Amino acid sequence: ESQLTKDQYSSIDFIVASDVVFLRSMLQSVFNTVESIFRASTNPPPLILSFQRRDAKDGDESVSFTTVTGILNAMNDRGWSCKNLAWREVTVLKEDGGEDGAVKEDQSEVFVFEINLSNE
Repeated sequence: ESQLTKDQYSSIDFIVASDVVFLRSMLQSVFNTVESIFRASTNPPPLILSFQRRDAKDGDESVSFTTVTGILNAMNDRGWSCKNLAWREVTVLKEDGGEDGAVKEDQSEVFVFEINLSNE
């Protein structure tokens, strides 16, 4: 919180984060940072969060990757509200796991959420 002045906090219109919580270990740190801004702001700005699913094989049981359910649960635990602004299926390139380093096309999903401090 000491990195920004009160004037700087009050002039933030949006927090924009893209592809920053794909690993489970990153989610709480990013949300802790956002919560610091929410708490320090007189008019907390919304967080616009872009998230690409990487848990397709393991689903909600993924050990490494953050899931949509994991994001929603972490927001609910903090009492934040969320709107799903957009959802798209996208084609991505993934390594096929072979020794030759070949890649293949695969389908994934990208979400854009608007997250706010409270359930107002």
